[in-house]
Amino acid sequence: MSGWFKVVELSNRVFAIMEPFHFQEVISYLIIGKKSALLFDTGAGIGNIREIVNTLWDGEVIVVNSHIHFDHIGNNHLFKEVLVYNCPEALDRLKKGYSAAELAPHNKPNLFAAGYFEKFAKGDYHIPPCNPYSIEDEHIIDLGGRIIKIIHTPGHSPDSIMLLDMENKMLFTGDTYYPGHLYAHYEGKFYGNSQIETYADSLEKVGSMVDKLLSVHPGHNDPVVSPDMLKKAAHAMRRLANRKISPGEHLFGDLSLASLPDSGENVEGYVIPDDLYVYNIDGVKIIARKRH
Repeated sequence: MSGWFKVVELSNRVFAIMEPFHFQEVISYLIIGKKSALLFDTGAGIGNIREIVNTLWDGEVIVVNSHIHFDHIGNNHLFKEVLVYNCPEALDRLKKGYSAAELAPHNKPNLFAAGYFEKFAKGDYHIPPCNPYSIEDEHIIDLGGRIIKIIHTPGHSPDSIMLLDMENKMLFTGDTYYPGHLYAHYEGKFYGNSQIETYADSLEKVGSMVDKLLSVHPGHNDPVVSPDMLKKAAHAMRRLANRKISPGEHLFGDLSLASLPDSGENVEGYVIPDDLYVYNIDGVKIIARKRH
């Protein structure tokens, strides 16, 4: 549509709004009910997701953030209000936005598909503040004949949530699970603090729901994965939490794989550890501080 997004229609009036031309490959979802629609995340803010949503639905849109990392909140300011988990740091960040200096590590030519940095990225890429409202675990949103339940799943970040479409048995996982390197390594003001043990708890909680799910829809890479992957990820994260793992592969220098500034690059708000590793646990790859 705009040249930046790829829109895929899934089952049950759900649209995956994908941004495949940036390293993050972030995915937002438009879930349509009879009276209103829910937009789960608003993308990186490089393209205008509001224009895409308006072509798919002409009624009320309720925006919910899976968490407040930059690649999921970029177009929040284009909507009247945004719902986010009740975490003081998350609410404060949305009211503040992200500056161009803070986002500079994610706005480099090597992180874009060929030609897309020149066409879409701007030197002053930033994310304006928005108007957030807090929600709690198990909060219910009625879209009109379609009930969406909030599930708090901290670990990747303190404010991470998933959405459960109860009738259609669809789970939208945000960054708690996706088919790529899972991030359990963050600390500091920019991203907040990841907690590996808490992450394992969250994955085990949703892993116990697998038999009641028909589909899982992650926040990155692929819009549909098998529900069984939740159990596999939960097992891997628990092994990492318990340190029952083989040595990982050390990350150094270019830390773009971990969505961090390059090693030695000083950007305010980030913590850049020198002991980051990629752990491959039965095919599930997790980035974390040294655990072996």
